[in-house]
Amino acid sequence: MKTVFLTLIWFICFFSFSQHYENGSIDFGVGAVISVGLQEEVGFGVRLQYQSSTNTQTYIAEYNRFFVKEFENTEVYNEFGITYNVRLMYWDAFSITGGVGYIGNDYRILSRAEDTSSLFFSTGNFNHAAALKFRGLCHINPIHVFVEFNLKSFGKRYDTVIFGLTYSLGI
Repeated sequence: MKTVFLTLIWFICFFSFSQHYENGSIDFGVGAVISVGLQEEVGFGVRLQYQSSTNTQTYIAEYNRFFVKEFENTEVYNEFGITYNVRLMYWDAFSITGGVGYIGNDYRILSRAEDTSSLFFSTGNFNHAAALKFRGLCHINPIHVFVEFNLKSFGKRYDTVIFGLTYSLGI
């Protein structure tokens, strides 16, 4: 954690001259996902972002694939999300955003488990919930480094930390 923090500080200081999201831009990103509630769960994610013309609002559509190591088996599940973020803080090449959105996954959730909430519903084999997203960004034109925390209404077992890169397509 200390290394990640120092690397982020280095990026902020070294690339403070960089530009920020272009108004109306579309960005593509990839990242690594770590579950906060279950240490044997990791994954990867891809995302598509749209930066509105006001430069303070971002719409994010993301897909994450998780791998859960349970005993001798590795279980795989998929998660989809759509969030709306607004800029909370902005300083030179660094910004913090926060937002709300929808999260859906195809994981077999045990509603009676102690780390699962009742603030979600299921339709068939798919689960639906709300999410809060807090994201820190370092802008290195045309690449943006991000670290985000996702608080999901499924319960603390499903909260995640994602870190990765987005590339501005400049469209």
